[in-house]
Amino acid sequence: MYLRTSKNNAPVLKLLVMCPRFPYPLEKGDKLRIFHQLRFLGEKHQVLLVTISDEDISKEHLDIIKSYVDEVRIFKLSKVKQVFSLVKSVFSKLPFQVSYYFDLKIAKKIEDTAKEFNPDHIYCQLTRMSEYAKNLPYPKTLDYMDAFGVGMERRAAVVSGLYSFIYKKEAARMKAYETAVYSSFDHHTIISKQDAKQVTDDSIDIIPNGIDTEFFAPIEILKKFDIGFIGNMGYAPNIDAAEYLVNIILPHLDPKTKVIIAGARPDKRVKQLSSSNVTVTGWMDDVRTAYAESQIFVAPLWLGTGQQNKILEAMAMGIPCVTSSVVNNAIGAKIGTEILVADNEEEFAASIKILMNDPELYKSIRGNALTFVRKNYSWGKSVEKLSQLMQNS
Repeated sequence: MYLRTSKNNAPVLKLLVMCPRFPYPLEKGDKLRIFHQLRFLGEKHQVLLVTISDEDISKEHLDIIKSYVDEVRIFKLSKVKQVFSLVKSVFSKLPFQVSYYFDLKIAKKIEDTAKEFNPDHIYCQLTRMSEYAKNLPYPKTLDYMDAFGVGMERRAAVVSGLYSFIYKKEAARMKAYETAVYSSFDHHTIISKQDAKQVTDDSIDIIPNGIDTEFFAPIEILKKFDIGFIGNMGYAPNIDAAEYLVNIILPHLDPKTKVIIAGARPDKRVKQLSSSNVTVTGWMDDVRTAYAESQIFVAPLWLGTGQQNKILEAMAMGIPCVTSSVVNNAIGAKIGTEILVADNEEEFAASIKILMNDPELYKSIRGNALTFVRKNYSWGKSVEKLSQLMQNS
């Protein structure tokens, strides 16, 4: 079964890792998760990465991933076929996002790749990739990552018209699909207990994200902004959060309060928030600068699922955080000592004011948050748990 043994004589697998997006650059949560998993799995196992993409991958980005795995195979997904697949999905029961990423010709190529490689185990990231993996005759693990069906359900509740109809339809399909595809895999992983309970009553192993605390570490530079919010600013929950921060929370604060909103692909709604008090940066080569220049990190998020890496990154950099209950439920920080929690505009404003006006509390939460992340969120420990799960198949 095993190809070789590692330096400490632990068994090493031939792993076929499948993901629906090329895992670099790290501007999305799913890319961040699979990137670090590949980084550590590649140290111990022989890894063949299979990924699909609807855009060309630069040599620089490809070389970065190749430095962690033995081989990479990228199958190009035609944008025309993606649109055609979406249209067909209207008349099927598959979730739209599953149909969007599925192509029969690519499925055959992946099947041939699997036969050629003959893996000991397949690790499939996200249910949207599971159509390619579910019938392959090898031990398999599916990483749900988040409860996507519940995420769609939450979005449907805050939009109207056609968008509400589409999200409701997608939520129903995804929740049914998440349950149906369960039996096709030997193991199942997800990012938090909160998400696991929303997917199934059956057993799902919790594989949390980690933080590179050597990279995300406190940087002592001038604080240019009172409040920071950072993320993929083309992602609907982040767009809503940015608007809530600026339009709902900010009016409760001192008129001189300065805000930075940083992150890739800012939607036009985010760009429109720019003002003399609000800086919208777009993509930054080193996002740590945005964290470090912020006094407080504020994330009024209610629609997303999973684990918010942005909160962990801010905490690791010594930036006190204010976020919602649903976000902290997945993180598990102690309220009032490691993080502040708010669930409406008044609570957010009050928490921000407390941190701004109480230096001792600010210093205490900053130190406690940093200790919490370093103790509980290690990529090495997280991926070792995943590795053991696959080795025990």
